[in-house]
Amino acid sequence: MKQFFWWCLIASLSQCVVSIRQVNVQKQWFRYPGNPGIRMRLTKKGANHIKTVGVQIFNDYISQLKGYSTSMPFSQIGINGIVNLKNMHVKNYRSPQVSVLNFLPPSHVVLGLENLDIGLGSEFTANAVPIVVEGSLVGTITGMTVALTTELLTDVTGKMNAVVRNCSALIANSHITLNPTGPMAIFVKTFEPMINDSVRQRIPEIFCSRLQNLIEKNISKLFEFITRINLEDYFPKMKNGERDVMNMFISHLAKGMYVDNRMITQPLITMDYIETNHQGEIQFEGLTEPTPFFPRPMEQMFREPLSDHMAHFYVSDHLLNSMLYHAYQDNRLAMKIDESNLPKEMKSFVSTQCPSKKHQTFVCVGYLIPEIGRLYPDSTTSFAILPHGLPYVMFNRDGMAVEIKNRILTYATPDDNPKNRSQILVFSINGQADITFAPTNESLNARFNLNRFNVRLHRSAVRGIDETSIARLSPLSKTFIAPRLSAAVEKAARFPMQDTIKFVNPVIKNYDGFIGLSTDFHLEKAKIQDIVRKSIEF
Repeated sequence: MKQFFWWCLIASLSQCVVSIRQVNVQKQWFRYPGNPGIRMRLTKKGANHIKTVGVQIFNDYISQLKGYSTSMPFSQIGINGIVNLKNMHVKNYRSPQVSVLNFLPPSHVVLGLENLDIGLGSEFTANAVPIVVEGSLVGTITGMTVALTTELLTDVTGKMNAVVRNCSALIANSHITLNPTGPMAIFVKTFEPMINDSVRQRIPEIFCSRLQNLIEKNISKLFEFITRINLEDYFPKMKNGERDVMNMFISHLAKGMYVDNRMITQPLITMDYIETNHQGEIQFEGLTEPTPFFPRPMEQMFREPLSDHMAHFYVSDHLLNSMLYHAYQDNRLAMKIDESNLPKEMKSFVSTQCPSKKHQTFVCVGYLIPEIGRLYPDSTTSFAILPHGLPYVMFNRDGMAVEIKNRILTYATPDDNPKNRSQILVFSINGQADITFAPTNESLNARFNLNRFNVRLHRSAVRGIDETSIARLSPLSKTFIAPRLSAAVEKAARFPMQDTIKFVNPVIKNYDGFIGLSTDFHLEKAKIQDIVRKSIEF
C-alpha cells in the first residue's frame, strides 16, 4: 500500500494534467506579492573566494590590453607640439601582491589592488610643426595601487548590473624610454622626462577607463546563468522512437522547465553579506500564464545569526508549488499505463490471466485481483492516473509535507476485440508524506515517510472489490514505477550548475514556508574562464 502511494506521490510531483483546468483559489495560497521565492546571501567569506577567481580573470584581461591610443602636449625651449601614442599594449604584467574586498552599505563594493607592475609598449609620433618624428616607446609602471568602488543594481529585466562610481590609481614609480628614428631623434629624446610625467598621469585614466568598461559591460552577462536556470537537462532524456511510459512521462514533464530567478529588488549590502531577492518560480517555456499566488514572507530567518558559511540560500515552497500549478494547467500531471508502453518484463502484469512457465508464474492483475480475472478473462487492463485537485507542498520545521489527490481509472480490453474497452474501476488515493533532507555535496538526498494514506473506491463494475483489493496492485509500483521515478527525482534533486560551482558541506535548516541551505563552495576556474571567454567583451 505504501509503495503504491509513493508511486502516486512522485507522479504528482513530476507530472501534468489531461485538460486545461479552472483551479479554484486554494486556502493555502498566499495572495500578496512582494516576497521572494529565493533569497541569497553571499558572505564576506564567499565574496573573497569569488574575488580570488575574479582577480585571476582580471589579470588575464590586463595582460591582454592593447590597441589603446592617446595624445599629450609638450612644450620646451619655445617649441610646442603633440605626442601621439598609438597601439599602446601591455608587454608584461605582474599581478597585485595584495587584493582586498570590502562591503560599503547599502549598495557598494570596494575592491583594492595593491602593488602591481605593468610593462608597456607603444608607437609614437611627435609633431611640432614643421618637425615630425616617429618611433617606439617602452615603459614600466611599478607599485601601482587601484581602488574601485562599484554599485550593484538590478536592471529592468531583473538581471544584476553594476556601475563604477569611483576609480583611482596611484603609481609609485614609472620610467619611459623613447626610441625615435630619423635625424631629429636626439632632439626628441630631450622630451623624455616630460613625456614620462604625462604618461604617468595618463595611465591611471586609461587603466580605470578600461576597468570600468569591463565591469559595466559584462557583469550582467556573467550573472545570466543564475537569472534563468534550465532544468530540462537534469532529467533523463528519451530516445527517438522510445515508448517507455516512465521516460515518456518524465520527458514530457521536463520539456522547457526552468527556474525564473530574476531579481525583484535592488541588492542589499551590509557589512557582513550581499543579499539578493529573486522571483524563485519554476516555469515552462512557451507558457505565459502568471502564477496566481505568491511566496510567503521569510520572517524567521531575520531572528537568527548567520552561520560561518560562504553562502546561504533560502528557498520558499512557492518554488515547487509554482511548478505543480503550471504543470497541472499544461497537462503534464497525467499518466497512462498500458501494455504498449511497459517494458518487456512488465507487459504481462496488465493481463487478466497470467502466462505460466514451468516452475514460474508471472504476477498479473488477474492474479492480484481474482475478481477481475474471472469477470474479464483473456483481457488486458490499462490505467489512467489523473491528479484530482492541485498537489500542494509545504515546508515546515520537520522538512517538507506533500499533499496529493489522485484519481485512477482502470479499463479492461478483450484480447480478441480491442475496440471493446470497458471501464471497470474508478478509485482515488489521498494522502500526505513527510520528506526530509540530508544534503550531500551533490544533492539534497530526499527521504520519504508516509504518514497518511486513504483509498476510496468510487465506481466498480466488478463485484467483491473494495479498497483492500486495490492495494494488491502495489507490485506495479514496487517493481517498476517507484524505482524509475525515484531515480529520476534523485537526479533532478541534484544541485544545478555543478560544472560551475561545487557545494562543500551543505547544511539544511527547516522553517515554516521555506528551507535554508548554508554551504561553502568552490568555483570551477576552468568553467568560469570558459564563460568569460564566451561572454566578456574585452
